Amino acid sequence: MSPRDLARAYASDERLFSGRFFSQEPVHPAPGDRVGVVLLVPGAPEKREDVLGYLYHRLMLPPGARSGVGLWWRHLQSRLSARLLSRQVISEYSSIGGGSSINRLNREQCLELGGRLKSRENVPDRVRFFTYLASPFGTPDMRETARQMEEDGVTHVILLPMFPQYATETSGRALATWEALIKTGHISTRPTIAVGSFATREKYLRSLNERIEQALQRFSKHMRSDVELLFAAHGISASHDSNNKDPYCCLVHNTVDAIMSMRGRDRAFSLSFVRSGSWGDKVSSDLQERLRRMARSGTRAVLVVPVDHVTEQFDTAFLLDVRMREVAEQAGIPHYHVVSGLNCHPLFMECLVDLVQEAVTDELSSEYGDPSGDGLQRAPSSVVAPTPTCPRATWDIADQHADLKTESRCHACPMAG
Repeated sequence: MSPRDLARAYASDERLFSGRFFSQEPVHPAPGDRVGVVLLVPGAPEKREDVLGYLYHRLMLPPGARSGVGLWWRHLQSRLSARLLSRQVISEYSSIGGGSSINRLNREQCLELGGRLKSRENVPDRVRFFTYLASPFGTPDMRETARQMEEDGVTHVILLPMFPQYATETSGRALATWEALIKTGHISTRPTIAVGSFATREKYLRSLNERIEQALQRFSKHMRSDVELLFAAHGISASHDSNNKDPYCCLVHNTVDAIMSMRGRDRAFSLSFVRSGSWGDKVSSDLQERLRRMARSGTRAVLVVPVDHVTEQFDTAFLLDVRMREVAEQAGIPHYHVVSGLNCHPLFMECLVDLVQEAVTDELSSEYGDPSGDGLQRAPSSVVAPTPTCPRATWDIADQHADLKTESRCHACPMAG
């Protein structure tokens, strides 16, 4: 199914905002069954000839797509933008070692998760787990993943979006694409569940907080107490659509709020979005203005914390660590660092194991033992929990850099007005 066909099929599908493309109940594998755990990742083009198609897939998104003339115009606009951006993106990817370095980190996560799940298989007839990677944007290809699952004899599927906060453009797009490929026969029908948003899962938060602590050590001792945290997230391109019900914005704010609560709100912090428009040359306008406001208020040390990535990505390795560093230095912020990706952080990998174990039948989970080690009983993880109250209003007094008129928010956020 082409991105244009996908947009036509899912443009008005409310499930894009809820993620409920698949059952919310656990899968029920029997001893001897094979469970395929598919990590849904953003991926990256590994060859020059992959860039054009990857960009088109990123730009031709289901949310906000229209039928008839509107859809046709979106298709042409995406094609043209992809062609105009391709040379620039090839150059920028080359500056960080190419897309293969990004995909390698996802492969390492996939192998690590597979090893941790296999270590639980202590009898020959136990359910076996196989781990795979797939991207809705083309690389790694979902159909190739499906072919590999056929060869491995997979009987049940757990879809695990590797995006901490649910968004229509990431998790929603991935789940819609997987369902579309099942409908068109490219992926075999099997019992399938999608587990999801871990925006406020304790082990995810703890692993991110440890990365923050590690990054703070890059600043000199006398400067460390003055470092301000600048949380950065993608934003959503459909943020000005009045019909948008995307929970992403509120989930991002809750991730940030939970991190700062865990830290005892020990230092000044703020949140900005990396982009306000299309993917490519219009990224980072909000973030640039935020850095300039921080510099004007006297900030001299900034630690940028990407909150919607779980590995190093193009946005972190180039946009934040290269382009935004230049903006910060020009604005008058001489001390600037970016937090490293979670990658295979042990606590984060434990978080993923917990999510997988909670997605299988209760009887199987109990045989494996309590995955978290805290003795608490948990309901199976659903794709999207009810959107919590946005904590943004409580930040206004402390956030001296906020400008509510220019902050990029989705209309689902209570602070959008």
